[in-house]
Amino acid sequence: MTGTVDQFGSKLSSQGFEFLGKEDYGSMYMGRFAGMNDCIVVLVSAEKSNDIAAVNVLVGLKISGYEVYSYETWEKLLGDYEDLKELLTKKYGEPTKQNARFTQDAIASSSFFKLHAVKEGQCEYYTTWGDSDVDKMVVQLSIKGGKSMGLECAIIALQYLNVDKVKDSQKEILDDL
Repeated sequence: MTGTVDQFGSKLSSQGFEFLGKEDYGSMYMGRFAGMNDCIVVLVSAEKSNDIAAVNVLVGLKISGYEVYSYETWEKLLGDYEDLKELLTKKYGEPTKQNARFTQDAIASSSFFKLHAVKEGQCEYYTTWGDSDVDKMVVQLSIKGGKSMGLECAIIALQYLNVDKVKDSQKEILDDL
């Protein structure tokens, strides 16, 4: 994961990703990722440069006009999460950290309630490969949910973190202090 947000975005465009827009933090694209359609890829720039600091992939989130769609069943959400986890384990080896539980407040007695707990932010499913104290890149896969502007969503988030760029940004902030 090297280069600028613009260079990385150009590679995504050449692979058929659709450019959705540019914000202060980076650029957004939509396309097919790891065999899954309608994935949103967010390229995050380093604090004071256009260099890639992170690539975030949102699986299961689809924006069409003013409508937002996400996973509609716990089984499909968990199945896709487990499939991605298996693929990432093949690529990066055994995870360094993982968690698969709901918070104490969650009612997780059925598929319906599990999906509801995700949308309420009461799900703590994640798997991490790498250690930010040692590795140049850390990969984290997680099930995310929440509410925004009256919309509920349940998605899979995959983050590739460029540790060196994040540390550079943190160093600049610490130097300011």
